[in-house]
Amino acid sequence: MGLLKNYRWLKARPTKPYPKPDFAKIAAIKAERDLLNHIRKVDGVVEIFHSARINQIIKGRSRREADLIVLMTDRIVFIEVKNYKGEVTMQDHVLHQSGISRGWTFARLEEAVGRFREIAREVGIVLAGDVIETVLACVGSGTVEASVRPKALTGSFVADSKAKVKEILSEPRKDFEEFDVETIRALDKLLSMFGTWDSIQFPSQAKNDGDLKSPRIVREWRKQYSELRVVNARSWWATFFKGPKFCGELIPRQGNRVELVDLDYEELVGLYNPHEMSDEEHPFEDLSSITFGYTEVHDWSKVQLIKKQKEKPSEANEAAETSAPQEGDIIRQARVINHLTGANEGIIFRLNKKITGVYWRNKMTEMEWTLKDATMAVNSAHDVEITSSRYIKSKKRWQIQVKTVEKVAFRDQEE
Repeated sequence: MGLLKNYRWLKARPTKPYPKPDFAKIAAIKAERDLLNHIRKVDGVVEIFHSARINQIIKGRSRREADLIVLMTDRIVFIEVKNYKGEVTMQDHVLHQSGISRGWTFARLEEAVGRFREIAREVGIVLAGDVIETVLACVGSGTVEASVRPKALTGSFVADSKAKVKEILSEPRKDFEEFDVETIRALDKLLSMFGTWDSIQFPSQAKNDGDLKSPRIVREWRKQYSELRVVNARSWWATFFKGPKFCGELIPRQGNRVELVDLDYEELVGLYNPHEMSDEEHPFEDLSSITFGYTEVHDWSKVQLIKKQKEKPSEANEAAETSAPQEGDIIRQARVINHLTGANEGIIFRLNKKITGVYWRNKMTEMEWTLKDATMAVNSAHDVEITSSRYIKSKKRWQIQVKTVEKVAFRDQEE
């Protein structure tokens, strides 16, 4: 840079139109951390994970965030935290604040649970059907009306205060058995592997969360470091004469030895923003820090936390039709993967890694189909019953029909 160019750069830097801080988001995160601290010492709580980022077991950029996941000695509790003011209501299964739709449904929480179950099963953790509970925690100053209630009748709760959340966690579950030591260790490890979202922070204190895409060196940094702090190593006068020299302070995940790296201030940092469903890019010079929320996106098929029981050769070679769900079976937390439209309308559920089932529209009530986007959104998880199951030998595949069931039905069947 020449002196004039350096001067223009220095003069323009303080007046750059950086994004403004999202104060509602800042307050929401504070509410989540306050609740975490409030329930940390409840009897039976092993660990609490904040802002856990759960990816799909299959490939894709989709991530589902859980505000808090509480690992207890006998169960796991997913908590969605809402810091709302005014009147909190639910209309057509969608949460509203002072009459304005917030677009949140219990299906989102169930989807996170469904993803967790799939991943846990893949890494060798076998969980009983009812050991995962969900809580919608409305901890703001708003009034929670009676219309705010989960679709499921068991294992799902609404709390209108931090004290109520604490009460729900403190209440013993008579029919639950405590996890064994191996399972507790495996669950603790698995939940820690999810990590949180990456984030980029601007000098204005605004933050954007998402998945960092570039530069490529980020893949190496995130394995060992938790944060990169971006600084101009030169003073105002040194920058005027020589131009800016940006460097990064890499903060280790363990220990306190900070490493310095040189940065090209014009190089772009790419971020996939899940809230905007878009990619964004910013030069290093426009950032104050980058936080690495996770160490890597895991291939869960290569992770084993509890040794899986190997099938005997005779069992492994049985015909495919003997391993598929049969009529009357209940499949817990089957995930919606598609809505069929056109001549054949219905909803496709993933029953396991290889088999799907269809809930045809002509088997639904008119209300179920009308509200499908809210109550059975793609990627949401539901308990389903197999209503028809037959193997098509000519096509070497299963043709399975299902219907949704309330969790209470599953509990009654077990009892």
